[in-house]
Amino acid sequence: MSVVLAFACVGLPGTVLAQAPPDSMTFANVDKNNDGAITEQEFVTAQGERMAERAAQGWPMRNTANPPTFAAFDQNGDGRLTPQEFEAGQQAQRQSRPGMGMGSGMGSGVASGAGK
Repeated sequence: MSVVLAFACVGLPGTVLAQAPPDSMTFANVDKNNDGAITEQEFVTAQGERMAERAAQGWPMRNTANPPTFAAFDQNGDGRLTPQEFEAGQQAQRQSRPGMGMGSGMGSGVASGAGK
């Protein structure tokens, strides 16, 4: 029954799946000059654009007063982020958010009442 419900929700306009918040913070989107590295200016610009985009669409914004810093992502301190540093920084940010780590919530593979 849950499989049928999942398929039914995918095609319905206005469902949560159809209205996922924008995520423009991919390496390709932040690396504006496509040189294979992200500078601090590109990082800060992308953060500002993402905040403005989310605000315009009415999505809640966390950490607006204390967003992640470029230095927190730049593991080797060379002033440029590699794709690996960028991904590691994003992963660290996700894990540091309350309720965003691994757990028994939605998407964890643990279903309450499964098989009933």
